[in-house]
Amino acid sequence: MEINFETIIWFVFLLDATANVVFSRSNRFNVWYKKSLPRASVQFPLALGWSLLYLGMVIWVGVLIYRLQSN
Repeated sequence: MEINFETIIWFVFLLDATANVVFSRSNRFNVWYKKSLPRASVQFPLALGWSLLYLGMVIWVGVLIYRLQSN
């Protein structure tokens, strides 16, 4: 895989999606999130389903970038 701007941006999104899944699975983080940011936690709840969908879409885009670079 060639490292270029798109690849770097994809790695940033992959890190974000992975952290999102880890944080949505953590009970301590969920308690802290709801206690520290009550208004944001109502508008943007941490849900495992959406986190896994986000991770799947990021991986899919990574596969597309890889296939595009191999042609």
